[in-house]
Amino acid sequence: MAQILVIALGLTSAGLAVQGAVDAGTTGFGYVRAPQDLASQRRLHRDFEAARATFVATVPQGSRVVIDPPLRHLWHQRLAEFTALTGGTLVVDHQQADYQVRLIERHTSTGTRYHVEFNEINR
Repeated sequence: MAQILVIALGLTSAGLAVQGAVDAGTTGFGYVRAPQDLASQRRLHRDFEAARATFVATVPQGSRVVIDPPLRHLWHQRLAEFTALTGGTLVVDHQQADYQVRLIERHTSTGTRYHVEFNEINR
């Protein structure tokens, strides 16, 4: 019985390793065929990192943040994560928010770039 369990575990591990190798190879081959996709991913990563650094420097810990307008893609999740990681709360009502966060999307000759704008809400 123990031998069967060891064999099953070994086959599962080998299968997962093969799947990971195939996925990595396919991704790498895709970047060789379309290097602009890799450049686009790097730009997006730099935009995420710049937004995170600006968020941490601008929005005090524990602040209530509203994302305006609500986004329906990965940036909404990232901005919500930035809020949570600084001990803040994501709210939907502007009356309850301390800061308003807006995503500015710019279309350039090298692709789409993103910038995040922060506005303190004064009551």
